[in-house]
Amino acid sequence: MYSDPSWFVCKSDGGRNHGGAHPTRWVHTQADNGARGWMSGNDIAPETNPLPSC
Repeated sequence: MYSDPSWFVCKSDGGRNHGGAHPTRWVHTQADNGARGWMSGNDIAPETNPLPSC
């Protein structure tokens, strides 16, 4: 589970289907080292609906 929601920048629906509750949701995130990238919305425990769309 995460402790800093600012790591998660925005969400995008419509990418490659990866199953789960939001099968096409990807979340743009920033890692501890400052690198940015995309991760499956299913990999994030809390609900991602409140994130703004990218």
